[in-house]
Amino acid sequence: MKFIVEIILPEVLDQELIDILPSQYTEIGDLMSEGIISSFMLSDNAQKAWLTLDANSVVEVDNILNAFKLYDYVKMEISELSISEVNPPQVPTFSLN
Repeated sequence: MKFIVEIILPEVLDQELIDILPSQYTEIGDLMSEGIISSFMLSDNAQKAWLTLDANSVVEVDNILNAFKLYDYVKMEISELSISEVNPPQVPTFSLN
């Protein structure tokens, strides 16, 4: 099953949260490498983020999110997706001419 999570960050980031963010981005990158998170987006004002992930249930999604270092600092809304289509990465054609 595919889920999307909307993450709403506080309007004012305190120093403790600012210090957590780099390691949180690393953790998200690790989960992307493992195929758990399939995409991550951050708004231009850094107030909202979205991620899509694959899991067997909302409970599993919540368990993944609960392990996030920023979990206690943000609001998260989980939605199950019925349709999720993504363009596959395009590999440029290679020509020896």
